[in-house]
Amino acid sequence: MNWKEYISQDTLDWLLEESNPSVRYFTLTNILDRQETDIDIIEAKKQVNEKDPVKKIFSHQNPDGSFLTDTMIKKYGKVRAKSGYLPKYKATIWQAIFLAQLGADKNDERLKKLCKYILDNNYSEKYKTIGSYMQMKGSILFFIMPCYIANMVWVLSKFGFYKDQRIQNSIKWILTYQRFDDGDFNTPNEWPYRGKKDRCFGKHSCYVGCTQALKAMTVVPKDKRNEEVDKFIKKGIKFILLHKVYKKSRTKNELIRKEYELLRFPFAASDDILGILETLLYFKIKDKPIDDAIKFILSKRNANGKWCLEYTISRSAIYTKFEDKEKESKWITYRAINVLKKYYEVLNNQ
Repeated sequence: MNWKEYISQDTLDWLLEESNPSVRYFTLTNILDRQETDIDIIEAKKQVNEKDPVKKIFSHQNPDGSFLTDTMIKKYGKVRAKSGYLPKYKATIWQAIFLAQLGADKNDERLKKLCKYILDNNYSEKYKTIGSYMQMKGSILFFIMPCYIANMVWVLSKFGFYKDQRIQNSIKWILTYQRFDDGDFNTPNEWPYRGKKDRCFGKHSCYVGCTQALKAMTVVPKDKRNEEVDKFIKKGIKFILLHKVYKKSRTKNELIRKEYELLRFPFAASDDILGILETLLYFKIKDKPIDDAIKFILSKRNANGKWCLEYTISRSAIYTKFEDKEKESKWITYRAINVLKKYYEVLNNQ
C-alpha cells in the first residue's frame, strides 16, 4: 500500500489552509516535496514568523532574547530563573522547543538572540555541556539532565547553532555518558551519576533521555558521523526496538507511560509515539515493532481520514493556544501522514 492512499484531496486542502502557516509550510515541504524556492514555500515560511502562534510567543520576549520575568526571579532566584527551565512551560528554554516545532525561521534576529541567551546562561565550561544552574545556600550548582541536553542540542542545531563549540561539546557529553541500560546498571556516585537517587541513570535508563538522545543524533550530518556516533546510534535504536517503540521490555503489551500512546502537540521534554517513530525512520529502520506502531497510528484515524489531538499542554501554562484537545487536529494529521510517508519510503527503499 502507498502512503498517498491515507490522504484525500480534502484532507490535503485542509492542511494547506493559511490559518495554520506552520502546518501549511511543513505540508508543502515534507508531504508535497516542494523546493524552498517555490513561491508558496517562501510565503508560507514568512507567515510562520509573522502570525500566531509564533508571533504570540515572541510578543513575550525580552530585548536580551530571554523570557525572564520579575515574578520568575522572585520565585526561583535570579540564577535559576536565568537558566530558563522553570516555570514549565513559560520559561525561556521551552519557547525555543516550541518555536523549533513550529518551524520558526532561524534567520529571525529574535530567534538568534534566544539561542545565544540559552547558550550563554546554560553552558558549563567546567563540565563541557549545556545544563541548568541554580543557587542553594550561597552556592551555585549545575544540574545535568540527559533529556534536557539532548533537546537543546536538537533545538539549537535546528536554529543554526550546530557548529557552535558548546553544542559540539554537548553532543560529546551525550556520546560519553548517555546510557541504554535495561535494569542491570549499578549507578555509581561519581559525576554525572548520583547513585541510588539518580532518576536519569538508574538501573533502567530513563526512556525519555534515551529517545531524546537518539533524536539529538539526527542533527549530526551523515558525512560527519564517526565510528563513535554510529555505535551510539545503533545502541539507541536497539534499545528503543527492545521496548517496541513505546512499551515495557519485560511485559507483552504494558505501556512505559500512558502518555506515549496519546498523540500530542506540542512536545515538551519527551516525544509521543509519532516523534519516536520519526526518529527511527530518519535512520531508515525496518522492524516489526515499527510495523506494529504504524498499525496503532492507523487505528486512530477517524472516519474523515484525520487524526485528533489527544494531549496538549494546559493553556494557562503557555503563552499561546495551539489546538483544542479531542478535536480533529491539523498538527496530528500532518505528523501522522508525514510518518506514514517516511515509513513507506523506507519499506520501498526510496
